[in-house]
Amino acid sequence: MNVLLVDDHALFREGLSLLLSKLSPGIVIHESESVEAAVETCKSTNFRMALLDLGLTATSGLDSLESFRSQATDVPVVVLSGDQDPELIKASIARGAVGFVPKSYTSDMMIAALKFILAGGIYLPACVLEVDTTAVERPSAAAADAPNMYARLSPRQQEVARFLLQGLSNKTIARRLNISEGTIKAHVSSIFQVIGARNRVEAVMIAAKGGFSVM
Repeated sequence: MNVLLVDDHALFREGLSLLLSKLSPGIVIHESESVEAAVETCKSTNFRMALLDLGLTATSGLDSLESFRSQATDVPVVVLSGDQDPELIKASIARGAVGFVPKSYTSDMMIAALKFILAGGIYLPACVLEVDTTAVERPSAAAADAPNMYARLSPRQQEVARFLLQGLSNKTIARRLNISEGTIKAHVSSIFQVIGARNRVEAVMIAAKGGFSVM
C-alpha cells in the first residue's frame, strides 16, 4: 500500500513517515515537498491516499489542495493543517478532501484517524461536526435517523455516492462507471434529495456523522 506525504518541512516529513509506518505492515511512504513533485510522483505510482499539508511555502493554503486534486484526480486526499477553523475544514471538503486531520493531534489520535480513513470512513474533527451551521434544517425524525440516510439509497446510488464522497468529479465518476455524465448528475441530484443535503459538503458531513463507508 502506497501513501504519499506532501510537506515542505523535512523534519516533519521524517517524523510523520516514521509514525505512518505503524498504519500497516506493508505500507510504503513516498515523500514530496511540493504539489508539482507530488503530481509527478502520482504519474508513476498508484496511491491509496495522499496526506497534504496546507502550509506549503510554494502554494497557498487551499490552492495547494485545488491544484493537486485537479491534476491527480484519482488520489484521495487527506488534509493536514495546524488550523482547525470549521470554515477551512468545510472549504477543504468542497475542494475534494476526504478527511481533515489537525497537526495538533497526538500520534495516537492521528493514527486512529488515518486508520479510520483507510477503512473507508470520512474523518473530520469534532469542531466542525458539532458546529454544522450549513446543515439543512430537517424534521426531528429525519435528523434522528441521520446515520441511516445513506442506507436509503439504491445500490447504484450508493456506488455513485462513494465516488462523490471521494472528491471525484461527475465526469470522472461517469468514466469510472462507463455511463453518461448526465446520468451521474441525475444520480447526484437524487442522492442529495434522499439524504437531505444541498451540496457535497453537507453530503460529507452526513456521511461522517453516520459512518457511511466510501471504499
